[in-house]
Amino acid sequence: MDPILLSRIQFALTAGYHWLFVPASIGMAFMVFLLWTMAAITNEEQWHKAAKFFSKWLGIFFVLGVPTGIVMEFEFGANWSQYSVFVGSIFGPPLMLEGLFAFALESTFLGVLLFGMDRLPRAVTWISSFFVSIGSALSALWILIANSWQQTPTGYIIKATPLGPRAELTDFMKAVFNPLLVSQYTHTVNAGIITGAYIVAAVGAYYLLKRRHVQVARSAVAIGIVVLAISSIIQLYPTGHEEGMVIAKYQPTKLAADEGLFKTETGAPMIIFGIVDEKNQEVKAAIGIPKLLSWLAFGDWNAKVLGLHDAAKYVWYEQVLNNPNYADEKVKKQVVEQIMKAHGVDPNDPQANEKMVKVLEDAIPVAFMFYAYRVMVGLGTLFILIGLVGLLLLLLGKLYDARWFLKVLVYTLPLPWFASEAGWFTHEVGRMPWMVWGMVTVNTGVSPNVSATSVLITLIAFVVVYTILFYIWLHFVKKLVEEGPEPVEGDVTAKPTPAVSAAGGGQ
Repeated sequence: MDPILLSRIQFALTAGYHWLFVPASIGMAFMVFLLWTMAAITNEEQWHKAAKFFSKWLGIFFVLGVPTGIVMEFEFGANWSQYSVFVGSIFGPPLMLEGLFAFALESTFLGVLLFGMDRLPRAVTWISSFFVSIGSALSALWILIANSWQQTPTGYIIKATPLGPRAELTDFMKAVFNPLLVSQYTHTVNAGIITGAYIVAAVGAYYLLKRRHVQVARSAVAIGIVVLAISSIIQLYPTGHEEGMVIAKYQPTKLAADEGLFKTETGAPMIIFGIVDEKNQEVKAAIGIPKLLSWLAFGDWNAKVLGLHDAAKYVWYEQVLNNPNYADEKVKKQVVEQIMKAHGVDPNDPQANEKMVKVLEDAIPVAFMFYAYRVMVGLGTLFILIGLVGLLLLLLGKLYDARWFLKVLVYTLPLPWFASEAGWFTHEVGRMPWMVWGMVTVNTGVSPNVSATSVLITLIAFVVVYTILFYIWLHFVKKLVEEGPEPVEGDVTAKPTPAVSAAGGGQ
């Protein structure tokens, strides 16, 4: 058993499970704030009941998101101690600030919202929902500052220490506003808003199909569809487009893998779909649009886009060997030799650099990246279509009676999670083998004294615990759906006739 592979699987499991609740929490915090705002503006009972109902949904996602996120922070020290030593002084402060300011703000006002919405004035409840949304956004900001810095590190210097080479902060603001931050933050948070809007719209659609809680359901479907239509377009442009341009400039191997581009091309096409053949380094039966990738990546129809081998060569020679942030040549030699040895390359070999290029080239699973990226983009396109169709039906006054469309919302509810998970795994797997781009690989960042057996035992334990937690979460979601929102005065709820009930069903 390989402790590095097991540690990667363990972290992927915890991160992927945690990510089930993060976008939903971010999105629901935003949607709850909008619902409380509509309740304050209109002073209509159905908006107030909807706001109270979906505040409970937010609480469920928040409670499950917190413990799964804390586990990941412990894993940095347990499984990835060498990584923590190398970048702890830079990676640590954003995590600390997230806990001190964002998490404290979000959790405090969420408590006020959940336990005070029946006891406190509505103005206080609205203010609480506002700060919950702000806290959620700030929490995402600090986490993504840390993550984006690992992808496009800036504002640092690599120095020699008794524990080995270590990255130290030289410019806090430059590190915070690294090249990827703005596009990654807006794209990630907007993905959460899409998820939140979809939950609100789909739950409302479910009640309309069941002819229960009709007034609240109409409010939920209407606001969910409007937000979905807007946010799904924003996800494509500008946030997705801007992040793609940053990746093209700073992470060329990730771009090459996303697009299945094995050879450098001028005026490279955007492949819509095809079958990746990694052995022969080609995409078979490719369906693409000529020159579109060059334009999307660099704003030039005839721009050169590096293939995987040339991209790996650029990363090693330009971003590792010519990194200007080494304190001196001695530190540079230490870092480079450490990476080489960890990947089985003899630093004294005349072909050592070319062998490292091959290591970088082979580290990314191109087929996985290619298909995962198309799942993300394909589902994102579907969300635009669903949002716009729903918006058109709303403007025509036909949304609430279009049962076919309401069924689409209910049946496709899991898709935002699939899109978000596909996007996140594309983002993280695409930087392999780097934990911190150009400085720390998974081989150099892993804990040297943690055995494969220890990792396997904790991995099994996490699977068991997370399965139990997921069952508990489903139980509370089911209970919320069955209870529904508080009744609105004058609302007519269709109930099954005794004959149908006795028969055990019916149309």
